[in-house]
Amino acid sequence: MCSKPFIIGVIGFKNTGKTTLVEKMVGFYKRKGYKVGYIKHDPKGHGVTDKEGSDTFRVKPLTDRTLLVSPDVTTLWDFNNRDIDEIIRDFFSDFDIVVVEGFKSERSIPKIAIGDVDGENIFLRVREDWSFDDIIKKVEELRNDKDKAS
Repeated sequence: MCSKPFIIGVIGFKNTGKTTLVEKMVGFYKRKGYKVGYIKHDPKGHGVTDKEGSDTFRVKPLTDRTLLVSPDVTTLWDFNNRDIDEIIRDFFSDFDIVVVEGFKSERSIPKIAIGDVDGENIFLRVREDWSFDDIIKKVEELRNDKDKAS
């Protein structure tokens, strides 16, 4: 659909509804037939996708990149320090839309801020009285403006 993916970020403090908003946005665009990606920022490294003692747990620290291929999912561990633009270019270039949760300080990504969180490039601040329809209308306006500019 698009030659370059449309990137939209969602930021906010813990338990403010970021992931709920992301789920709704992803569902909205998937129903429209778009190929949608999701990137979750884990600045403290709390995400766990492997269990201690497994083969991949033992070997992956020795590599630059490891893939775990299962019948229903492929998991990639890439140990190169990449910025968000490189990640999008290398892993999501064939996507229509990429929703990014976090990366508050990243200037290149327009963001929806939930509540009073600070961040760069906030184009919409969501308060409790906003509905999803209001939010998606603003996101669509931004997406259409970016499509016209490309």
